[in-house]
Amino acid sequence: MDGLETLRAFAERLEHGDADGVAALFTEGATYQEPPVYAFTGRDEMRKFVADFAARHTDVSFTINRGFANASGKQLAAEWRFAHTRLADGARRVFEGICMVELRGGLIASWRGYSLLLQP
Repeated sequence: MDGLETLRAFAERLEHGDADGVAALFTEGATYQEPPVYAFTGRDEMRKFVADFAARHTDVSFTINRGFANASGKQLAAEWRFAHTRLADGARRVFEGICMVELRGGLIASWRGYSLLLQP
């Protein structure tokens, strides 16, 4: 799958709470950062992150609005919209953001994302 297909697969798996499926899109030593809140390394940490998120949220959507790849297809940038409802209090949250992604062997080796909360 090419880089943009990898991002679409990430979105689909995240929406379904598929922690194993999301983790499988990352290299073993991948870094994931969403400053200032999240920063971790490794496929297992990604799996734990998504499993914990899926256990606490419902009605998840992650839409890639636009995605761009460099000529090699190994560096990507994407604009996205992410929304979910917290099970604890029913609060709906909507974010828009961007991410910069580097691929290695068709898998995500680095994800750095930035977002803005639109609907608290």
